[in-house]
Amino acid sequence: MLAAFAVLSLLGSGRVAAQNYEEVAPVRPLTMSDPAGLTSIGLDFQYTRWTFHNPPAADIDFTALTFDVVADIRLAPHWVVLGRVPFDKATIDGDPANQDCCDLALGNLTLGVRGLWSALYTGGLRSVVGGELSVSLPTASDNGDKGQSAAQSAFAHLPQDPGLYAPNTTTIRFNLLGQFYTRWLYLHGELGPQLYIYDSDAGDDNLDVALHLGLATGVRITYTLALALELNSLVFGSNELGGDIDSATSVDVGLRYASGAALLGLRVYIPVDSGLRDLDMIGVGADAGLRF
Repeated sequence: MLAAFAVLSLLGSGRVAAQNYEEVAPVRPLTMSDPAGLTSIGLDFQYTRWTFHNPPAADIDFTALTFDVVADIRLAPHWVVLGRVPFDKATIDGDPANQDCCDLALGNLTLGVRGLWSALYTGGLRSVVGGELSVSLPTASDNGDKGQSAAQSAFAHLPQDPGLYAPNTTTIRFNLLGQFYTRWLYLHGELGPQLYIYDSDAGDDNLDVALHLGLATGVRITYTLALALELNSLVFGSNELGGDIDSATSVDVGLRYASGAALLGLRVYIPVDSGLRDLDMIGVGADAGLRF
């Protein structure tokens, strides 16, 4: 077993990052953690819209635009530190009390560390497994129109990672991840708990625990281009963050391009559980970056 894991170290081998990179690298998912273990920087966007139906009153339309500066930095073989600086901007139409809402806001600054180990099996099957620990600090705006942007953006990302944007919230995540891949296909999975710690401005409850489950699969059209399907689900221990929604699930469908230097992604975000589907929520996402 130890010998198998020593065959390929994606983080420690310069050959992976340069020579034959496309043939031996795993597929970067659309929204989940990158298992390549290389240094990268980029921008991640998502535009989400939904409608609150409250007959006989008029419908209220919401939109949320999030854009995050993201970075993975390889410090040593098998180890990467990660950082994320999120921003968000929401709009609310149809509600006279919030007609001019909302302003551009800062999300929750996020830092973490990821460890990855790889293996090569017979028949060309490869794998990468590891774990990730990250913390989002409570830097999100929590007052006025900026607070509205942060709160609505957290709701828009409820199945994925609301802790990046939720005001008055510290989020601690521990995630196990793994990917098995061949020339044509890949299967990626993530599982782990998330702890939400609320400050006194968030309400009576001071913490909540959620379980995150992510599954992704796809076809590698070429070594650098993949057609991807992803499912993200978050199950809450209480309804502090999600309101009346105890669990949230979404599907992302899109394309991923990843070469030795360039990262590009385009996806459609579709919530599938009743709590969000009844709001006609839908979104589109894109990301672009450079890998070293």
